[in-house]
Amino acid sequence: MTHITEENNEYWSISLSSIFAVLQKEYKIILLSTLFFLIISSVYIYITPKEYISVGKIMPEVSYKASNGIAGINQLLKKYNGNVDLFNTEITSPELYPEILNTTDFYDYILNKKVTTSLNKKMSFKSYYDLNLKNKAGIIQDIQNRIVINPVKKNNMVFVTAKMQDPIVAADIANFTMTYLIDYITKYRTEKSRQDLRFLENLIKNVEEDSSKNEAIKNEIQNSLSASVIQMKIKIQEDTPTIQVLQKPQIPAANSEPSIPKVFTGFILLGLCIGVAIAFLKNYKLDTNIVIK
Repeated sequence: MTHITEENNEYWSISLSSIFAVLQKEYKIILLSTLFFLIISSVYIYITPKEYISVGKIMPEVSYKASNGIAGINQLLKKYNGNVDLFNTEITSPELYPEILNTTDFYDYILNKKVTTSLNKKMSFKSYYDLNLKNKAGIIQDIQNRIVINPVKKNNMVFVTAKMQDPIVAADIANFTMTYLIDYITKYRTEKSRQDLRFLENLIKNVEEDSSKNEAIKNEIQNSLSASVIQMKIKIQEDTPTIQVLQKPQIPAANSEPSIPKVFTGFILLGLCIGVAIAFLKNYKLDTNIVIK
């Protein structure tokens, strides 16, 4: 056992000596490889455009249930038709907000908005994109990657982020996107109320024309529906959803790219590892007595 241990120690001693010998012999290759990747890191930092991210936060009203309107007569309407279910006046769910932006209407809207650059030049976002952000994948796909909606179910917040090479443009686009979402949701809520009003008015006509129902039930339903029509007309005027702007998108002070020291460190380590690998491969071919395990 002692003999085997001594042989192992001698083997590792020879191996370590061989490794240090190779490193000492081929230090120029290792240094050149490290220097080469250091130059590459400098070029990478120079040619890579800086990206800036502007973030806005909103807290939308997820659902709305009227206490005296349609929800209040839900059970009564079921007496008339068991399939009627009006207890559903929710606005667009935050999970669907990304789909709202993935539309031709939004792209037309955002591309035609006027943005201001850091050089105080005003132009349409389409013109800015053509000058600075041309992408082989296509403008629509690139916009999808640059403008992101992140709903957070836990606290019902929605993050609106825009990533651009110009910090002022990033803030402008984030603000325009937030405005588009709020306007869309508001229009949706108003339209939903108008649809409900039309539904109630048509339902009153159907009740009047239905001769198969008990007269007392018909009168009860008609009276309730007439009161609900008045409430719905008032509701249309005040049905703007509550959407709190928790944080307006600001002009980002720093870019979102990795820091220069981290880039240099990563490339230097990569160059060092490749240089060491080349050194051992070279000596392995020249001297078959060096065995690396």
